[in-house]
Amino acid sequence: MRPVSRRPSIRARLAFIYTGLLAAALVAFGSGMYLVLRAQLESSFNAGLLANAEHAAGAFAQDADASRRLVPTERLIRQFASTGGRVVVLDTNGVELADSAPAGSPALSINPEDLAAADRHGHEISEFAASGDILRLTVEPVNLPDGTRVGYVAWADSTRSLRDLLTTVSVALVFGGAAVIGLALVGGLVLARRALAPVSDVTETARAISLSGDFAARVEAGRPGDEVGELAVAFNEMLAALEQNHQALQRFLGDASHQLRTPLTTIRANLDLAQRSNLPDGEREEILSDARDEAERMGRLIGDLLSLARAESGARLDFGPVELDVLLVESVRRQRQAAQHVRMSVATVEPAVVDGDRDRLRELFGILLDNAARYTPEGGTVVAGLEVRNRRAVTRIEDTGIGLDIADRDRLFERLYRGSRAREMRPSGTGLGLAIASWIVESHAGTIELGNRPEGGTTVEVTLPLRQP
Repeated sequence: MRPVSRRPSIRARLAFIYTGLLAAALVAFGSGMYLVLRAQLESSFNAGLLANAEHAAGAFAQDADASRRLVPTERLIRQFASTGGRVVVLDTNGVELADSAPAGSPALSINPEDLAAADRHGHEISEFAASGDILRLTVEPVNLPDGTRVGYVAWADSTRSLRDLLTTVSVALVFGGAAVIGLALVGGLVLARRALAPVSDVTETARAISLSGDFAARVEAGRPGDEVGELAVAFNEMLAALEQNHQALQRFLGDASHQLRTPLTTIRANLDLAQRSNLPDGEREEILSDARDEAERMGRLIGDLLSLARAESGARLDFGPVELDVLLVESVRRQRQAAQHVRMSVATVEPAVVDGDRDRLRELFGILLDNAARYTPEGGTVVAGLEVRNRRAVTRIEDTGIGLDIADRDRLFERLYRGSRAREMRPSGTGLGLAIASWIVESHAGTIELGNRPEGGTTVEVTLPLRQP
């Protein structure tokens, strides 16, 4: 099996990319600067060479004798030689008359083309090697004031200083650029490691969670506005949502196992009793009726638990315009058929349209009306009403039931909690209805309040914001 080659890390790739871009920029900049500098130095060197040759030609024009023959003086030769260049004086036929170089020095390579260029005042410069050095040469004509040509002056100069300077510059650019690239690579690795540290933290946290199942772990958030920081914040938000869902699942399992144990035990016991052969038919019917009631209670309990679990897991609601007045009237009519032991009616109802989930709001009214009817003795009344106050729809449900115990008011919206009066009147309740109602109201940006009527009974007031026009 072929081994899988491991790709470089993102940190290394980023550092290499940035270093490569910097290296390309340095090469382009260094090459351009070197070429410009070389062109400027060579232009300056050539200009100096031409200026010296022209100056020498003008000076040697004074050394012509009466017969218009060029006779260069030794003093003038030494004077020009002291400037560092080499001066050679020629007659009109190209024969050497004087040379500033010491005796025995190799002759300059002056050919007829150089003399022809001088005749044209072409200011041409030729380059040649001599004695291990590279020289540049130009030839200028020597003319008398009246224009008569009496000879030529060849001026040669070494390019060693020019080449040494360009070599120094190129070496400095190469080694300086290499040092900068090396520092950039090291700095890029350090900066990439520091910048991607939150990513490593996210990776380690994800691995730790996968091994331990602990969703309470969090990563350190980076700087606000930073992309990596935003990733850390988003990862923490995801962990918070997962933790919430996990806790909701654990609570659901705990609540389900706790609440379902009693009805299941009762149903099992009743079925065992009903199997006895010597049991009278009347008692058997009562036992089966109790088992049926427990099964129905268990069904309601499972439905409530699922609704609450769906709420805590962050289930999204399907919002839209809802005519709350119409929905309230429909809910009262439907609940009135199920609760025949009380007189349920609708008081004043004002038109109100809210932004909400129609099914969830119907469930809300069903829970509140069912609670009001369930804990109101036979012959009592349940009255629902709706009015608009300050751009908010206020639904009020009143009953003449058992009312609330003051000691229970702060805990009535807790899951599985039932007040003392409710437990005495209806032992079979689940204690989940008000918790579900509270979630529905909060999901619609509303409020819900419970209280006692002065005449006896309970009041429930739900406030929801109206739909914006």
